[in-house]
Amino acid sequence: MISPYPQAPQHGTPVTTPLSPDTRYPIMPGAEPFLYKAGDVGCLLVHGFTSTPFEMQSLGRYLAERGITAGAVLLAGHGTAPEDLQGKSWHDWHASVNEALDIMLAQCKRVYLAGLSLGGALTLYTAARRGDDLAGIISMSAPIYLPSGLGFMLNQLKGYVPYLNKPFRDIEDPDARARHIGYPYSPSDATASLIDFLGPVRAALPQIKAPALIIYARHDHVVPSVSSHHIYSRIGSKDKRMLALHRGYHIVTVDTDCEKVHAAIYSFISERDGNA
Repeated sequence: MISPYPQAPQHGTPVTTPLSPDTRYPIMPGAEPFLYKAGDVGCLLVHGFTSTPFEMQSLGRYLAERGITAGAVLLAGHGTAPEDLQGKSWHDWHASVNEALDIMLAQCKRVYLAGLSLGGALTLYTAARRGDDLAGIISMSAPIYLPSGLGFMLNQLKGYVPYLNKPFRDIEDPDARARHIGYPYSPSDATASLIDFLGPVRAALPQIKAPALIIYARHDHVVPSVSSHHIYSRIGSKDKRMLALHRGYHIVTVDTDCEKVHAAIYSFISERDGNA
C-alpha cells in the first residue's frame, strides 16, 4: 500500500504519487496528498467527502511557513474517480486517518488533527479514541445531524440509483469555486455510510478531552451552524473555543474568510506549543 502522504523531498513541495492507496485509478492532477516538513510540531489535515487534499494546500503552506509540519491524507476512494469511492465506508476513511496519524507521529513530537466536513467528523471520532496521541484538534464545518432516515433510504435505493449528482460546490468565492477539485457525483452507498457515521460521532463527543477549536460558517448551505454548537456543547474538552465566520460557505479553508481560518488555526497551535 502506498503511504497516505509521501515525504516531500523539500520544504513546501507537494509530492505526487501514481496511485492512491488501494486503487487502480490514477490520482486527479492537484488532488495528491502532501507533507510540508517544518518543525517538531505537526498538523495532519483531513479533507471532506468527495473532495481532496487540494482544499487543504493553502492551509498546509501557511502552517509550514510558520514552522509547523503540515501533512494532508488522501481518504480511501477519494481523489481518483467516483467509481473508486463506491463500496467504501466510514471504516475505510477512519483507517486512512489512523494510518496517516501514525506516520505523522513518527515525524513530529506533537501532532494536531484538523479536518473539514467529513474530515471534521473523522477528527472528532479519532480524538475520542486516540486522544493521548493528539496535542489538540480543529473541527471545521463538521456535520452532526442530517435528515433522519436518509441513510436507510439511500441504502435501499443504491441498487436502482447507484450515484447521486452534486449540484454545486458550496464556496462563495467564484475563483475558489472554479479551482476546487472533487467529484461531480457520489456513490449512494458511500453517502449512506457518511450519514450512518454521524451516530457514532455524536456518541463519541463526551469522550474527547483534547484542546479543541470548532470553526463554522454562518452561511454554510451544507451543514447548519447548529452542528458546530452541538459539538462545542457536548465535547468533553475543558480547553475549547469556537470561531464563527460571517463570510463564506461550507469549504472554509479556501473560501472568502480562509485567511481568518488559517490565522485562527495557527494561533490555536502556537498558543499551546510556543513558536512551534
